[in-house]
Amino acid sequence: MKFSKKAIVIFSVVLIIALLIILKLTVYSKPEEAAGPKRGGPGGRTLKVNITVVQPTELSGSVRTVGTILPNEEVTLVSEVNGRVTAIHFREGTSVRKGELLVKINDSELQAQYEKALSRKKILEDREYRERILLEKNATSRELYDAALNELNANKADIDLIAAQIEKTEIRAPFYGTTGLRYISEGAYVNPTIKITTLQKMDSVKIDFSLPERYFGIVKNGDRITFTLDGVKGKFNAKVYAIEPKIDFTTRSLKARAVAVNPGYTIPGGAFADIELPMMRSSGSIVLPAEVLTPDVLGYKVFIYDNGRAVTRPVEIGFRDEKQVIITSGLKAGDTVITSGIINLRPNSPVTLGEVSVRE
Repeated sequence: MKFSKKAIVIFSVVLIIALLIILKLTVYSKPEEAAGPKRGGPGGRTLKVNITVVQPTELSGSVRTVGTILPNEEVTLVSEVNGRVTAIHFREGTSVRKGELLVKINDSELQAQYEKALSRKKILEDREYRERILLEKNATSRELYDAALNELNANKADIDLIAAQIEKTEIRAPFYGTTGLRYISEGAYVNPTIKITTLQKMDSVKIDFSLPERYFGIVKNGDRITFTLDGVKGKFNAKVYAIEPKIDFTTRSLKARAVAVNPGYTIPGGAFADIELPMMRSSGSIVLPAEVLTPDVLGYKVFIYDNGRAVTRPVEIGFRDEKQVIITSGLKAGDTVITSGIINLRPNSPVTLGEVSVRE
């Protein structure tokens, strides 16, 4: 097949143009590839950042949390034995003394057994006495005296057992406090599963609350807290007296308990408390904005400005709230910490200075 002269010329021109285009693309792409990716922020830009020069300072702040008011002592009263209630000796919502009789359960059968055991005790004591006199005169054997003595001791044990059973028919107040609502009536049949009433000691109250685990080792026994209650005017003071020695693994929180006096019983048990725990630290602490921290697998780190680059520095932290944090180790006075653009920084990325401040 023969091509015309015109077709050959057109094909040659198209081929030359295609080669020139490929050559141009190759020449202009090589310098960009040789330059490699640019380091810095997104898109290879050098970031402009603000820094602060850290200085020792004093942190004065507080932590807010919520808690629950508990009676200083509280118990639900139930009967230890089955039986019919023969008398109720308390009124609902009144104060009772420790040991005061509250409820009496029928003990007529036990009283009869007790009287029978006492009568038998007199007979056995006389028998033991006679056997002992005869033994001293060698007029009886040691075995007969031991049998009489053992029978007397068994009778005494029976008397103690019956007396203990009679005592269980008397429900007494285990401590001074205020009774709650009554859930039984005279003549009712009760057993250990039936609730009779409650007893609370409210001259002082406990406040249970939780804090994030980062406060472990910071909150101490003896720390003072303040709290308020819905519907109750005023602010109340309390003192931390117990801290759970471990972190709750389900909530990752630290549980603590404080105690407060309750004059006039103005603080009700079971109430919801809004708690404020003041945090005061020494003047030698280094305090930074909380947003400069970056979580790390080993803890926390911050970015330091060092000769035009952002350098990471691992740190350990102490008290922290929503706005500021105490740095316990990893930084010293005079270090320059980057405070802006944290999310865009990479280790050793180039940066330029913006605003410079001194953290005091």
